[in-house]
Amino acid sequence: MEPIIFEKFTLPNGLDVILHQDSSLPLVSVNVWYHVGSRNEEPGKTGFAHLFEHVMFEGSKNHNRSFFEPLQKIGANLNGSTTPDRTNYWENLPSSHLELALWLEADRMGFLLDALDQRRFDIQRDVVKNERRQSYENRPYGMADILLQEATYPPPHPYHWPTIGYTEDLDAASLEDVEAFFRRFYTPTNASLCIAGDIQPDRARELVERYFWDIAPGERVPRPHALASSLKGGVRRTMYDRVTLARSYIVWPAVPRLHPDEPALSLLAFLLGDGRSSRLHRALVYERKIAQNVSAHYSPASLAGDFQVEVTVAAGHSAREVEEAALAEIERLRTHAPTSEELARAKNHVESRIVRQMASVGGFSGRANRLNSFNVFAGDPGLINHDLDRYLAVQPENIQRAAEAYLRDTNVRLFVLPQASKADVFSPADRAVEPQPAAAGTFLAPVPQRQRLPNGLDVLVVENHTVPLVAFGLVITAGAVADLAQPGLAAFTTAMLQEGTDSRTSSQIADEFEFIGSRLSAGPGREHTVFATETLSRYWPKALELVADLMQRATFPAQELERLRRERLTNIRRQRDDAASLAATVGPALLLGGGSPFGHPIVGTESSITAMSREQMVKFYQSWFGPKNTTLVVAGDTSINEVVKLAEQYLGSWRANGTPSDMVATPSATQLSATTLFVLDKPGAAQSVIRVGAVSVPRHHPDYFAITLLNSLFGDQFTSRLNSNLRQDKGYSYGYRCSIDWYRNGSLVQAGGAVQTTVTPESVRETLKEFREIAGSRPVETLELDDARTSLLRQLPSAFETPSQTLDQLARLVAFDLPADYYRTAPARYEDVSLADIRRVAREWIDLDRLAILVVGDRAVVESGLQKLGLPLLQVDHEGRNITTI
Repeated sequence: MEPIIFEKFTLPNGLDVILHQDSSLPLVSVNVWYHVGSRNEEPGKTGFAHLFEHVMFEGSKNHNRSFFEPLQKIGANLNGSTTPDRTNYWENLPSSHLELALWLEADRMGFLLDALDQRRFDIQRDVVKNERRQSYENRPYGMADILLQEATYPPPHPYHWPTIGYTEDLDAASLEDVEAFFRRFYTPTNASLCIAGDIQPDRARELVERYFWDIAPGERVPRPHALASSLKGGVRRTMYDRVTLARSYIVWPAVPRLHPDEPALSLLAFLLGDGRSSRLHRALVYERKIAQNVSAHYSPASLAGDFQVEVTVAAGHSAREVEEAALAEIERLRTHAPTSEELARAKNHVESRIVRQMASVGGFSGRANRLNSFNVFAGDPGLINHDLDRYLAVQPENIQRAAEAYLRDTNVRLFVLPQASKADVFSPADRAVEPQPAAAGTFLAPVPQRQRLPNGLDVLVVENHTVPLVAFGLVITAGAVADLAQPGLAAFTTAMLQEGTDSRTSSQIADEFEFIGSRLSAGPGREHTVFATETLSRYWPKALELVADLMQRATFPAQELERLRRERLTNIRRQRDDAASLAATVGPALLLGGGSPFGHPIVGTESSITAMSREQMVKFYQSWFGPKNTTLVVAGDTSINEVVKLAEQYLGSWRANGTPSDMVATPSATQLSATTLFVLDKPGAAQSVIRVGAVSVPRHHPDYFAITLLNSLFGDQFTSRLNSNLRQDKGYSYGYRCSIDWYRNGSLVQAGGAVQTTVTPESVRETLKEFREIAGSRPVETLELDDARTSLLRQLPSAFETPSQTLDQLARLVAFDLPADYYRTAPARYEDVSLADIRRVAREWIDLDRLAILVVGDRAVVESGLQKLGLPLLQVDHEGRNITTI
């Protein structure tokens, strides 16, 4: 891979600036890091850094409204995150709007407090508390993360408290407290700005100086380079949670980021618990069958790091049993170095991960973020070009030494057990005026090259030689709508294809994929099944040979079938632990019928999986999997000639064993006489998960483009009506959206999110109000439509930035039988949608009088309030069956 070329300079106020030019697409990423995180807080005042991550999106002196509003309407993607060590923000946007992003970033860096008031602060505090409920308190095993952090880093270590903060500290925080925190840490002196993508460096530098030069510097913040955990000896903890399976955690204190042992510890974690060929998975999950799943990861931070092993216990076994087995495997690595093949597989995995990150200029892991990371943590963005070398230099004895040095008796062990029912500055820039865009860059969506092999296999290829990666997949017209008589058959059959062929065992298949740093993603949707992977281009012929072997020579070994059956049954039972999973399964069942092609669970039910036979899977495979209803889609560092040659070599002899039927089914709503509330009881839930659903038109309906635009402004964007109401205006939810699942002969519309338990009735009321208003009393306005249209159109180039993103677009072409030039002609179709069209489809897209409203939450708390809404109310179980008692 070619080295990353960049320029770095520092403004007089201390702001570091990094510029990196890549004009392959008309996209640019603006990435800002502040060297502040939860470690900069103090006991009693935790959660401030993360709270400010939210507040920074709420407006500043010269843009006193949502940060999302001007950016999303031009098609930008943006986000932020907080860790113990840093807070980052990024925007990926059309390069013609670079000045807009810099104007916004500079204004919130220099003038945020001019716009911060008590109301905004209070709303974002409620949003953060909802995030804590959603991410920790209402998530299975969620509170274990906080307990482990507290125990691994005893006070006064600044990693002792969670980045999300403690609820009592957030409640006690005053506006003056957080303003003081901002003044100290959110300054140019404590920040690094990276601009990467389609830029002219001289022009970019001019804009940076215009907007950031005169922002007042701040005081320099002292930075200790390392501070080890004071943990001595072993610590044992036990907690109880509303979960089906027990889980064992072991955490060891380790070394910080950029320590010489960081690469060895990262590779050690991969060898132990990443993937089916890892030592812990093979021993505990595959061979002994005492664990449901395992993982291991090393988390280095600026001051210290920690190494964690996590094992979820299989039914019928104990947490102590899996803990002892895990420690025995670790002891083997402490005394015997890994094989050269094991280490080569781990290195290939790291190389693949880094190359995939470098395929993007922006986001949480792209080039802009990596340049900023190395600048903030090491003072040298140039380490981006040498980072991989550190990992490739690791030898087997380095792994063994790391295990011996760090995985010792000083650790924290936790069992999670199932709960038994229990200032004015002069500026040369006019900051008050929002910048106008520069001339827009040109973008033509790629048109895939298409060929067909003699056996009927279609081939679609888009070349992209930016990075040495190839993403490819087989899109098969066979999905869950074909397994109605035996729910879960398509998914189980798909999983079994990876469990053995004429020449490879299940373990060998996993080993070979993981050796080349690749993972196979395989699973059915309702109408299609996709087998996809991404790999370094030098390994893609090998990856294609592996996938071809699975497709043509699967043996469905009985031993692996029974192992997978046990795992799948356990996973189905575990879905009851998670309110979001329950809502995802039960919502479609209520709307479409649990026994319908589009309403039954794709993964199956306990009864169907228990009864499923090998013969049924073989028959399904022979009936539905063949070249004539399959398309090979490929994107990346290859050519149509190479793809066809390899396809003929590995898939040219593929012949169908049967003739697949046309998989035609129509999502039909159950016959509700009126909008109805369904309550699924989850006692003690910290939040309620709401889903409001309806059936709508097919993917090829003439109103598709109008409905897509309507949903974008109604519920699909951060600035949409739903999220603006329930998150931004009221603080009820961390995120509240509306999505559409498109099918050939219909679609499923679902709106909702996780909300505070105490405001569940109000959240349902507001959701229904938004549906009614957009259909009548508050129709879409011209500006709303124009912003939604502009956003969708300007997002198009980013959908083709990396090989895997391009692959997703190719799969959609195949899934809905769209023409090869669809992505070039779609913009004109969006442009043709009129305000009258939008207002008409807002009245027609769903039946507002027959909505299915699901609430998964604590019935004892929410039911009385829901009854006051005056809607029919029924109680349902985890499969959507009516269990209402009179």
